[in-house]
Amino acid sequence: MKRLYLYIIISILCADIYAQTNETTNGACIKFSTTVYDFDTIVKNSDGTCCFEFTNQGTEPLIITSAFSSCGCTVPSWPEKPVLHGEKGTVSVQYNTGKTGTFQKVIVVKSNSIDNPKTILRIRGVVVETSKKVASL
Repeated sequence: MKRLYLYIIISILCADIYAQTNETTNGACIKFSTTVYDFDTIVKNSDGTCCFEFTNQGTEPLIITSAFSSCGCTVPSWPEKPVLHGEKGTVSVQYNTGKTGTFQKVIVVKSNSIDNPKTILRIRGVVVETSKKVASL
């Protein structure tokens, strides 16, 4: 009989833990598919645009309030409208490829996400004069 009670208690605890791990977060919850974009080698004055895709895994609409970069050579843009539960969105980043050399930039995305109100995105690469390959970062 003691084994039966023990089995029932363990089953209830396991079911409760499983239910908690599979719930969506109450409130907005931003989850990026990746937070780092590596341009590798990019030619001077070419298109330096990349996109970071995210999903709202919360129950409330996600609102990105701002996004800013570590310098003026990197310009982020983001959705102006709220991103609803389960929907995807993108933060687009435009890097000015006018100067040659190695670069690493940080973009901070602020939102109403309850678990991650400030998300750090990173871009990196090497700008070269011509299209020949150089060693990766």
